[in-house]
Amino acid sequence: DQMPRTQLMAAEKLVALLEGATEKVLLIDSRPFVEYNAAHVLDAININCSKLMKRRLQQDKVLITELIQHSAKQKVEIDCEQQHVVVYDQSSQDVSSLSSECFLAVLLGKLEKKFCSVHLLSGGFAEFSGCFPGLCEGKAAVVPTCISQPCLPVSNIGPTRILPHLYLGCQRDVLNKELIQQNDITYVLNASNTCPKPDFIPESHFLRVPVNDSFCEKILPWLDKSVDFIEKAKASNGRVL
Repeated sequence: DQMPRTQLMAAEKLVALLEGATEKVLLIDSRPFVEYNAAHVLDAININCSKLMKRRLQQDKVLITELIQHSAKQKVEIDCEQQHVVVYDQSSQDVSSLSSECFLAVLLGKLEKKFCSVHLLSGGFAEFSGCFPGLCEGKAAVVPTCISQPCLPVSNIGPTRILPHLYLGCQRDVLNKELIQQNDITYVLNASNTCPKPDFIPESHFLRVPVNDSFCEKILPWLDKSVDFIEKAKASNGRVL
């Protein structure tokens, strides 16, 4: 049997599917988290387009169905036979224009192997949000291009949830025992030479990546160890800051 190929879907067709509520739709936003967090189509799941995630998908170190569940804020019903999977990036017009090595092409390839109906939203988020702004949500925050001061918070609002088991925070957050316990955080991954280990976090639940906050630092050698640490925490139902 030939695998189903990704079909193009116009914005109007997606709206009809979403508003019809008779068909099962799984909507995937393949843009970087910062862009997704600023604004995205209602109910879209963000599957992060990092180089690391692309490599893990290519090597089958993570299954596409696992990745969907991990990326969703709540449990997703997956029906590989009946569900329409619709994927979008910022502005791609068609599948043939995608480089075979880009994250979106890799993601679509994995989805095609698992789902019977896979679509690329023509024109991406840019076109959809221009035509149907009422079907989009997000906070459209202004994001600085570089935060050069190590371990310092941008604002004092506590850690930010990236995934259900993964939070991003600063030195002030990690040393605040009450805040850490409120968020059920039990593991800490620290990317600095100087930030102290909290007394209330066991040694086995703490990983230090000894790098400075500099564009010159090489973090690639630490990525696999960091991912293993995060996945160990996730497997034990823990949360990582």
